[in-house]
Amino acid sequence: MLNSMEGVTPKGEGGLLGAVDRVVSKVENAFNAIAAVFIVIVMVYMCAEVLSRKFLDRPLPGVIDWIELLMATFAFLGAAYCQRLGSHVRMEIVLGRLRGRILWAMEAIAISIALFYIVVVAYKSYMESFLWAYELGDSTMDIYLPVWPSKLIVPVALALLALRLAINLWGYLRLFFSPSATPYAVPLIKDAADVARHEIEEAMGHEAHSSENDGR
Repeated sequence: MLNSMEGVTPKGEGGLLGAVDRVVSKVENAFNAIAAVFIVIVMVYMCAEVLSRKFLDRPLPGVIDWIELLMATFAFLGAAYCQRLGSHVRMEIVLGRLRGRILWAMEAIAISIALFYIVVVAYKSYMESFLWAYELGDSTMDIYLPVWPSKLIVPVALALLALRLAINLWGYLRLFFSPSATPYAVPLIKDAADVARHEIEEAMGHEAHSSENDGR
């Protein structure tokens, strides 16, 4: 089954699908960590901007330009990681009532549609956004920063998301043909109690949760 903390197939399980899932998960973790680092950088930069205006009466140059470019990192780099954990917004009113092959078939169809859409958007963002900005030397308005690195992040992050969706599709098709098999590399539908328990674990820490269970 999926690791409850990271949504990763446990080492040595899942065969080829599990091995691919673990390798891709490492890349997703790295991308998500980079996104987190840039969030901290933006927070520090904005605090410095406020303090500079407050105490020095002068703004930092190019704040809007830098924020505009850095937003792509934490807006897109964590998308595949989020998909692995099943944390994207989903409508599960119908899916939550399905079981067996019907559930896995519906999940596979939904993932196929998402995969097609993401592949198209990734291709378009590379060909019509990144290449255009790179070839024309497009830059920001204030301090003339090149925008192509920021625009390159989008197709790269979406390509990783497409890879994750392909792995999910593989996992769902595997379950469709073998409904009794252990689910690997697919996000599973959680009921309200599971979601609440997971949020408590994140807020309180897993040690607190373990202590509670030991005391029962």
